[in-house]
Order: sequence, then C-alpha cells, then structure tokens
Amino acid sequence: MSRTSNPAGTKTEILRTFVEHGGTIALRRRGEVLDLVLGNVVLLSSAALETERTFGRLAGEVIPSDGRMTVIIGGLGFGSTLRGVLEVVPSDARVIVVEKVRAVAEVARAEAADLVAGALDDPRVTLEQADVADVIARERDVSAVLLDVDNGPDWASFRTNARLYADSALAQAKTSLRPGGMYAVWSGYPADAFVGRLKRAGFVARVVPLEERGVVRARAYVGELR
Repeated sequence: MSRTSNPAGTKTEILRTFVEHGGTIALRRRGEVLDLVLGNVVLLSSAALETERTFGRLAGEVIPSDGRMTVIIGGLGFGSTLRGVLEVVPSDARVIVVEKVRAVAEVARAEAADLVAGALDDPRVTLEQADVADVIARERDVSAVLLDVDNGPDWASFRTNARLYADSALAQAKTSLRPGGMYAVWSGYPADAFVGRLKRAGFVARVVPLEERGVVRARAYVGELR
C-alpha cells in the first residue's frame, strides 16, 4: 500500500468507480499514476512499487529444504509483492494471493494489467477474494505469510484489518507456519513497537529497510519461527 499526494498541475481523471465495503472506490489516473481511492484514503498507488517488489523477494529466504513451499500474500495491489515472490520461489511452489476488495482484482486484470505483468496467470498462483486472516487460519505448513494490505500495522485501511497485527493473529500464524517460516508486514512508516509484539509471540524479529530509487521509503517487519 502507498499513500501519495497529487503533484501540482497534474490532471486527475476518474476512470471508473466501484461500490463496496460501505463506500465508493474510485480508480483515478494522475498523469501516468493509477490510484484506487476510498473517500479521501488512497488504498493503492502505482507511484512507488519498488519497495513491494523487494518485500515479495523476502520469501526466497525461507525456501524449505524439502522443496514444498506455500506462500500466502495478503493484498494483491498492483501485483508487485506477487511478482517479487514469483521471482524467488520454486517452480512448483503454491502461492495464494488473498484480496478482499473486488475492485482491486478487477483493476489488476484491466487498467493495471501492464503493472501486474501476467503474474496472476502463473500456474503457481491462486487468487482468492477473502479475508487473509481466514485463509491463514485455514492453512497449515506455510513457509511465508507476507502482508501488504495496509500502510502498516498501526494504520489499517479497513477496521477489520487491525486484527491481523494483534497478539491472537500472531499466535494463529505460529500454528499455520512450518518451522523456519516467516510472518512479515510491509509498512510505509516506522512501527518499531511491532517488533516487540513479534518477539512476545515467540518470533525472531528484525526490520528490513525497503528502498525506492535508492531511498528507504518503507520497512518490512519480519518474524521468523525457529
């Protein structure tokens, strides 16, 4: 997820709108940038996607020795986290992308198709319209859970997303992950209190800086189950 401002003089065009989750989501174009906006909240922006691609590549750090790998991605966005995952996981990996906003999935197949670059057609990928918390609770023997559904653990785009960062969610993740597995959260701002939460839950925690054009613009809060 990315929040951006509208540069002075940039023409804004509303391409189409969607009604869901109790509000109207607008797809807008600002120059070459695509945004999905709910009210005054930017849910997605194509202005800066490099940090998310790097975030997805973290899955390559936890490839199991037996080769069996399941990755859960919370949030499709414009496909950057997914593309990063596909770059590093085995050819027979199972990648579950969970997106609860119908508009995101529709735009990914249409206006943002060039950004997604065919990643949804990869045979390793399954796209589910669901709440990622429910999918995590359902799955077992997962190698990595990568959450990019909000701007960070203290800024939820939807109120129900707050449960993803709670102690109960981290306990559930431990049940779903295999030994050596990873639970990681993308954040567009410093959220170091989440490191303590990961440690209290029994994870080995670390912070990975994520760069956009050579400048740190986001962070991955990573917990590993050892």
